[in-house]
Amino acid sequence: MPDSQLLDIAHFCNCFPNIDMSFVEKDSDDLRPGRNITLQVTLEQDLEGPTEIGPVDAPRYPIEKEGWWIVVGDNKSDQLLAIKRISLQRRSEVQLNFTAPVEVGKKAYMLYFMSDSYLGCDQEYGFTIDVKGTA
Repeated sequence: MPDSQLLDIAHFCNCFPNIDMSFVEKDSDDLRPGRNITLQVTLEQDLEGPTEIGPVDAPRYPIEKEGWWIVVGDNKSDQLLAIKRISLQRRSEVQLNFTAPVEVGKKAYMLYFMSDSYLGCDQEYGFTIDVKGTA
């Protein structure tokens, strides 16, 4: 491989943001059917990553582009429950709101952190909510 291609690969790797994601469901102790659910998502850039998070490194694309999305979905019913477009920073906190199902019991959902520009770098996390019956 020519040195120029190796330099291009190194440049891309140095520009690619390495983002750690964590999340917590707020007020999950007393979740009732049809109530709002708030998912607090924290995104934090790895300190060894680029010093500035900017547009995607795509020299042949005609305009600067950066698109990151956080999505909550129900894989069993193929439903999108919440979606938010974000701009990456060193540290970001984002809240996603959606409605609890009307059925009582445990329900499995997926949380996705996705890029509309970088192929294969999506992150996905499963989580479960427990909807209690009416008191």
